[in-house]
Amino acid sequence: MNLTSFKKRCVFAALIIAALQLPFPVFSQQKTDSLTLKSGKINESQIPLLVSKVESYNFTIDRSKFLLQRGYDIKKIEHALPAIEKQIKSIKSKFDYKNNRLNLRTLNSGVIILNEVTDHLMAYQTLLSGYYDQLSKSSGTLHGILTDVTLKGKVQDATLRSQLADVLLEGKKLDTAQKHILRRITLLSSHVSVNLLQAKNLSSDMVYLSISKKIDMWSQEEAPLFKAKSNQYENAFSEVILKAFDRSWKIIVIYLGGKIGISVLSILIFAILTGWMLSNMRRVKQLKNSRSILSQLKFLKRGVVLASVFAFFTYIPFLFGNPTMSLQHAIELCRLIALCFVLNPFLTKPGKLVLYGLSVLWVYYALDDILLDSAFAERWILFAAACLLLFLCIKILRNKDKLFSRIEPSPATTALLVFTIFQVVLSMVFNLTGRLSLAKIFGVSAVQCLVLGLSLKVFCALVLEAVYLQTEAYQSSRFSDFINYKGIKSRLQGYLWVFAIVVFFVSLMRNITLYDFLVNAISQFFYQTRTLGTYEFTFFSIGIFIGILWLSSVISSFISFFFSQEAGVAGSSRNSLNSMMLIIRLAIWTVGFIIAVAAAGIPIDKLSIMLGALGVGIGFGLQNIVNNLVSGIIIAFERPIQIGDQIEIGTKAGVVKEIGVRSSKIHSAEGADIIVPNGDLLSQHLINWTMQDRSKRVEFTIGAAYETDIENARELIADKLAENERILQLPEPAIIVQDFGEYAIGIRTMFWVADLSVAGEVRTEAMIEVKKTLTEAGIKLQVRPL
Repeated sequence: MNLTSFKKRCVFAALIIAALQLPFPVFSQQKTDSLTLKSGKINESQIPLLVSKVESYNFTIDRSKFLLQRGYDIKKIEHALPAIEKQIKSIKSKFDYKNNRLNLRTLNSGVIILNEVTDHLMAYQTLLSGYYDQLSKSSGTLHGILTDVTLKGKVQDATLRSQLADVLLEGKKLDTAQKHILRRITLLSSHVSVNLLQAKNLSSDMVYLSISKKIDMWSQEEAPLFKAKSNQYENAFSEVILKAFDRSWKIIVIYLGGKIGISVLSILIFAILTGWMLSNMRRVKQLKNSRSILSQLKFLKRGVVLASVFAFFTYIPFLFGNPTMSLQHAIELCRLIALCFVLNPFLTKPGKLVLYGLSVLWVYYALDDILLDSAFAERWILFAAACLLLFLCIKILRNKDKLFSRIEPSPATTALLVFTIFQVVLSMVFNLTGRLSLAKIFGVSAVQCLVLGLSLKVFCALVLEAVYLQTEAYQSSRFSDFINYKGIKSRLQGYLWVFAIVVFFVSLMRNITLYDFLVNAISQFFYQTRTLGTYEFTFFSIGIFIGILWLSSVISSFISFFFSQEAGVAGSSRNSLNSMMLIIRLAIWTVGFIIAVAAAGIPIDKLSIMLGALGVGIGFGLQNIVNNLVSGIIIAFERPIQIGDQIEIGTKAGVVKEIGVRSSKIHSAEGADIIVPNGDLLSQHLINWTMQDRSKRVEFTIGAAYETDIENARELIADKLAENERILQLPEPAIIVQDFGEYAIGIRTMFWVADLSVAGEVRTEAMIEVKKTLTEAGIKLQVRPL
């Protein structure tokens, strides 16, 4: 056999093996069993197998080289690790030096940053572990290649001998390179593990210290305010402030450095929302009634970009989840500045003084909140700020209706002010008695609650205005009809109230340092495993189940609305697409139920038991409901009626307005909506006037005197009906002699109209015209004499 052609076949076989991803070490072992060396020589019959093995080895080595060059990128970790080590050492040195002098805010910021560092280190550790496993497996395969004795056998073919030498040479080079990168990965992994251990230990120590401080802060920390002396404090107030600014800036930089993705996402959301509102505003200004529409706006009319900036700084803290207090205060400062610009046109002169005074107090409290050490001047300024805040709250409470113009007062204003006053009084009492931590906590919480309450009021108003602007900008669109601002305004206000209360409560918990406790309590409530008989569940799984079903219902309603039409008025056309909505809605609910079951982790055997119990319930008491449900499915597939059909069932008649899962809605001529169970539509005699078309036969009878020329009367009636464009000429109108009555001859007139919705109108019109024509011709209509 020609050696070259056989090599080509072997190469083809090797490529097929590689595509099937067969394990090469096993392949090598199988070939080794077949290649048995005798005196170090390889005979001619073994050469084809040796060639195939060389090709497979070359493929394995090339693939390992490629992965070594491109697949093990550890430079990013090597560059990031020194900065992480520096962060951990810096936090550890401050913790060891300050220890008990660290306040709760500093400890909380340290824990947050260490958690971020821990997440990064765990990601690095997982990545390096994967690299190590891949390299270890590759090294094992390479070791099998280098120790294969057949590669060192004697062959007569010079080309094959050269290929064997190349395989061994490339294998040794690859082995050296893999061992080098493996040593780097091992060393780097050990550094990561050490830093991870330090970060976890330091975070744990800070958490325990924070818990200890929360317990001890109710006891006296310093001398009472009126007994405190300046020589009892190490640092001046100005020095403490400069240190606080420097540390806060570093904390913000470190925290944001690990939140690049969220930062970009928040900017993207801001750009999308701003563009959306600007587009709607531009469309509204082009409308004829733009002035009346814009007169309903307050904050968006002031400036879309300014309002969007304010909204951005309102929702961005929740995108970060649990930001450091330094970053939180920086964002809130930007929000406060935007709030002042937004509210300025709607404030009276006293209102402006109150807002600006409140802003100054907020800035001081935020600054005081990030201070690491206490100072003598700080305590007196804190007490004075509390007195001023108390004065402002009382002033707002007395003149709350005189501070704003063109803005409706909130019903929650009084409750918010009373709650703020309560916290201010607590802050003053704790400061007087030497409990500085509690004084700062409640003082900051008081001013935060007041500013946040005002911010949430403006934010909720902005949301309502944005929705209103959307509906007015697209007045003729189907989406605008779906939103129906007038219909959902009160409901949306309720949702926004709930949202505002939740946000306010979460912010309050964060201000009084109970956020972690709240998160842990909620997490334990939702994720704790509970048992019901033999079935284990969590409230989170139940919430997921209910949430997916609710989302399925919303999607079903959304699709049903956009692909259906309102058929409640007379004259609406028959629509087969709308009748198919029932099938689509059932499909959405079914898929949603299956996804909900899978997401909630409900076992199939438990589900079968539940369905069995449901079957028993159906057999005993739910026959009618199931009958109506099944009838609805049959109606959806057979379609004896569709949306827009004019039907009669029993004594009920009207236009089919909606075909639901359990019942259908019929709009009667009197304007009433009649709910008919689907079972009745199939079990009773149903008359569908529009199943084929909407045409209808109309008739009326007149009485002519016996001396009347009947043929002439019939011709006159036929001519007059032919002149009416709304009367169909095919089939032709029929005028027949109905009977010979006691006083008159009955002439019956029958004709067809194209649309049954105008049948009564056309009949009336025809009768008036016929009567007028006969009267003009001298033909009297005879009735029974009195």
